[in-house]
Amino acid sequence: MKAWVLKRLGGPLELVDLPEPEAEEGEVVLRVEAVGLNFADHLMRLGAYLTRLHPPFIPGMEVVGVVEGRRYAALVPQGGLAERVAVPKGALLPLPEGLSPEEAAAFPVSFLTAYLALKRAQARPGEKVLVQAAAGALGTAAVQVARAMGLRVLAAASRPEKLALPLALGAEEAVTYAEVPERAKAWGGLDLVLEVRGKEVEESLGLLAHGGRLVYIGAAEGEVAPIPPLRLMRRNLAVLGFWLTPLLREAALVEEALGFLLPRLGRELRPVVGPVFPFAEAEAAFRALLDRGHTGKVVVRL
Repeated sequence: MKAWVLKRLGGPLELVDLPEPEAEEGEVVLRVEAVGLNFADHLMRLGAYLTRLHPPFIPGMEVVGVVEGRRYAALVPQGGLAERVAVPKGALLPLPEGLSPEEAAAFPVSFLTAYLALKRAQARPGEKVLVQAAAGALGTAAVQVARAMGLRVLAAASRPEKLALPLALGAEEAVTYAEVPERAKAWGGLDLVLEVRGKEVEESLGLLAHGGRLVYIGAAEGEVAPIPPLRLMRRNLAVLGFWLTPLLREAALVEEALGFLLPRLGRELRPVVGPVFPFAEAEAAFRALLDRGHTGKVVVRL
């Protein structure tokens, strides 16, 4: 089979021929149809992710494929950018009818992250949440999930031309980052911030009302400086870290999330697909991942 292999950290991908994987006990082999790319995949290639893989390895953690005539999504530690991948049966995520492979590839990471991050922050109906990077893969999912949970959504993006998308998905208001402090003040302060930028977390704390919570999901713009505890004490603020990977081992938690998401998927929740690249152009897909101009999920299609 063909697969894209990273042979050294920070190096290029190489398209190579490999033996097809064999399913071990408790596994199935998926015929891969599409792969959703995430910023975590880029960090893995650099050796900068929370878990470090040692080359050679096949990048790609979010895959969609067919086994026994049925389409599933799956999250795997690595191996997605290949024609076949062995997956534990317990990692298979059922998909509703009507989703394209591209839409299915835009579902697992973004929607599970959005739902579980909001649950970890104990989000309640009627609360006000800031969704950063609201036109991106996670942002578009978070806008929709927050609305489905009964939250009021203030969406933020880097460019004015990106604001129409989160508004169409249900955000109450959408503004550029420069406008966020003024709008948050007009809203009477925010209850929740989903932090994916990282570097401006001090500014994000200033947006919160008394008792507000910031969920630290990512640091796309660089790591944050230390947060002074007294800053949190004065207004009873909370900062929560969030990492999806270890939570996937908590079966009850995943079951709860899927119980909320799957009945709504393809109806009030619709994955937003961005640039789609053929398998032969995997490197171009990674370049698009780092281009702040795109919206939705970057997908590689086999």
